[in-house]
Amino acid sequence: MNKLNLIGPVEFLKKCVEYYSPSGEEKDFSLFLSKLLRNSQFNVSFDKVGNLIAEKGGGMPTLLLSSHLDTIPGKLPIYIENGFLYGRGSVDCKASLAAIIYSLLNLDNDVFSKGTIIFGGIIREEERLIGIQEFLKRDFTPDYALFGEPTGINQICIGYKGRISMNFRVLTKTGHVASSWQYFNAIEICIEIWNIIKLSCWRLNKNMSGENKKNNFFNKIIPNLTCMSGGELSNCVPSEAKIQVDIRFPPKFTSEDILDVIRNDILNFKILFERENNFNLSIKEEINSLVEAYSIMGNNLIANALRWAIYKVTKVKPKLIKKTGTTFINNIGKHYSIPSITYGPGDPKLEHTDNENINIQEYLNCIKVYNSFYKKFFELYKKEHI
Repeated sequence: MNKLNLIGPVEFLKKCVEYYSPSGEEKDFSLFLSKLLRNSQFNVSFDKVGNLIAEKGGGMPTLLLSSHLDTIPGKLPIYIENGFLYGRGSVDCKASLAAIIYSLLNLDNDVFSKGTIIFGGIIREEERLIGIQEFLKRDFTPDYALFGEPTGINQICIGYKGRISMNFRVLTKTGHVASSWQYFNAIEICIEIWNIIKLSCWRLNKNMSGENKKNNFFNKIIPNLTCMSGGELSNCVPSEAKIQVDIRFPPKFTSEDILDVIRNDILNFKILFERENNFNLSIKEEINSLVEAYSIMGNNLIANALRWAIYKVTKVKPKLIKKTGTTFINNIGKHYSIPSITYGPGDPKLEHTDNENINIQEYLNCIKVYNSFYKKFFELYKKEHI
């Protein structure tokens, strides 16, 4: 039993997983957490979309800790077996969130006299950007940030790729396939647009081919055709078609760098098509979301403090990694222009699977890591600012 006479760490994690909180249904879970934080003298509030914000301490530096409250939909049986806790959200992302909160609830009060700690429980990570966009409107200005997400106990993530999610809709005129040469197939034009996008990204990658060969997939722009629809009748030339494209890109590029090239190449295609066919082709672009890539150097205060804490607990030298996905640290790091990292227990390969489970000992070790990290972080900050 901990000093606050709360439930134990494993029971606390199980309780967190038992709160079913798919995107848009995080309220009960966040209320449960808010009561615990208030009881530990955190100043707790909710913003207008339901993000949970808890603050304690005062002065500089301000350390922002955050994780997301939601999971993907779909309930799974919750049980403990052979040292593992199974259930939806056990990996993504409630073990990381529970480790952060449990460590904060049991942190010595004198640590809070050395600076400010803010915790942000963010909604709808799995669905939309509503939660993080509203969270970033807050008037606090953190100096460093850590986002709780599964990296594995001995790994710290210092970089994520960016993302462009966009649609293209093509409109032509339909007609009978018996005279298909008189019409323009919207599906085929969508395929042509997709080929243009791939070629645009290939050219951008080629221009950077001499740099950063060590982590090839992280340092490449990788376009993905994720959805395609079009046509209604089997004997008619499709007059409408749509593709959805998901482009992942490294920190060497901005979303505008890539979009400028793609838009210019598609415009050139459209001009040539209309000139050759004497037809006004409709190509409509829609941006679903833009997330800029983010990466920092590994030798900085927050990463050094966490590396020290991991080694202290596990006796294993931690690795610095970069991921090809995106997370809220992209938004946080870019918005505040501060050193930001990601860390948490669990195997990321188990995210969104029906076999989601967390190694309980890894989770318990992570709590110890966080507790050591907070103290080392403020210690290093003080040394740098004497």
